[in-house]
Amino acid sequence: MRNKQLKSIYTLLLLTLCCSFAGGQPTRVITDMGGRRVTVPKIIKRVYIDKHCAMMVNAIAPELTVNVAFNPSNEAKQLLSPAIWKGKPYTQGSAEEILKLHPDIVFMSDELSPSVVDKANKMQAQLKLPVVLLEMNMEGYKPNLAFLGNLFGKQQKAAELIGFIKTYLDVIEKRAKQIPRNARRQVYYAEGPNGLSTDPSGSKHSQIIDFVGATNIAKAEIIPGKGMSVVSMEQVMVWNPEVILVWTGSAENLVTYKYIHSDPLWANIRAVKNKLVYQIPWLPYGWFDRPPGTNRILGTIWTANLLYPAIFKYDMVKVTQEYFRKFYHVNLSVAKAKALIISKPKM
Repeated sequence: MRNKQLKSIYTLLLLTLCCSFAGGQPTRVITDMGGRRVTVPKIIKRVYIDKHCAMMVNAIAPELTVNVAFNPSNEAKQLLSPAIWKGKPYTQGSAEEILKLHPDIVFMSDELSPSVVDKANKMQAQLKLPVVLLEMNMEGYKPNLAFLGNLFGKQQKAAELIGFIKTYLDVIEKRAKQIPRNARRQVYYAEGPNGLSTDPSGSKHSQIIDFVGATNIAKAEIIPGKGMSVVSMEQVMVWNPEVILVWTGSAENLVTYKYIHSDPLWANIRAVKNKLVYQIPWLPYGWFDRPPGTNRILGTIWTANLLYPAIFKYDMVKVTQEYFRKFYHVNLSVAKAKALIISKPKM
């Protein structure tokens, strides 16, 4: 979504358009982040969340959510406020599951497009519940949070979270644009068990690489939805990345990280030779992607500091503690924060 459109929604269309009564309950008409006018209860008590927006909504009002969008491991639960997961069923988004939980509103989130708006309208017609659309592009974090703060009457909490983004991401974005092209780190984003899946520049799954001023060296077709374009070892050898960032669905087992370090073909790659292969932190959610939600805020700071420590001089322990306190509502010890941000784990 274009910046001009985002600013328009941010400044002109947040809430408070009109109030009416439906079934004896006071309602109001809002304009969601997709530009849709939706009638919602004036007082919202029960909220259904989808996967991509789960972290954002829980950052503002975890007590209102009626479901868990991701089934957290026991280790992940220790890093999240119990209000986020305790006593709430894990759901996969079927109409039957949603209706059983009796939400006041349903949140749907994605990169905005006419097809996504149409999907939200169809879901609303099917559920006969207000479906509110949120924007999941990184540029939309501040407008989304301001929108949610007004929607839930939690403007102060929204302002706190927006302040965190201004302090870190706004500064990173500005400084990243000043990095000379010949000084930009050449990065390969390694996914899949053998590292031969990736997401090129322009994908929502690799947005952080561009954001921090690095170059995503993968030249592959962008796969809509879940992404993960398959590439060959020969292609990776031609690209010969300077740095490799690793993600895997079994991060705790370090499957991809171990494979890249043990396979003789990967040993020929510049990043492996120079020991510049890094495991992306994954708890309680991936910091870089999967899902592409507000968990990427901390991942952006981590990536910027990792790739350009002389430019982005952050104390990552303190930043991690601050993020977890504000977004996940938990206080991390120094030891726990240090354990989470280790980028070269022992194998």
